[in-house]
Amino acid sequence: MELYLLALFQQLFHLIMINDDLKQHIKSICINKNTEVCGFIVYDGIKDFFIELENKHPESNNFFLISPVDYLSIKNKFTIKYLFHNHNNSDEFSESDIYYQKFHCLDMLIYNVDTDNWSEMKCK
Repeated sequence: MELYLLALFQQLFHLIMINDDLKQHIKSICINKNTEVCGFIVYDGIKDFFIELENKHPESNNFFLISPVDYLSIKNKFTIKYLFHNHNNSDEFSESDIYYQKFHCLDMLIYNVDTDNWSEMKCK
C-alpha cells in the first residue's frame, strides 16, 4: 500500500523519477560537451541508468537527432523512462520537443546547463 501511495504522489506532483547520483552523472556529461547531449534514461529491471547516444543532427549544437536503429535497439532491451537531451539556453521545451513528443509518446527530460535546472514533460 505504501508503494502505491508513493507512486500516486509522484505521479500527481510530476516528480522527476531519477536519483541524484544519476542526475549528477548526466550533468557531468552535458557540461563537458559542446553539442546537445541526447539519449535515454532506462530501467533494466534492477536500476535506472543513462544511455548516451550519438547526436546525429547536422546542427548538433542546437538540435538533436537519435537514430531509429539506436532507439529500437534500446527499446527492445530496456524499459525507457525518459527521452533525454540538454539545452544550453532555456529551461522550456522547444516547439520541436513538444511536436515530436506527441508522436513518440515518451516522457521527456531536459537539463539546462546554464541554469542548472531540470524540466520534465509527461506524455499525455
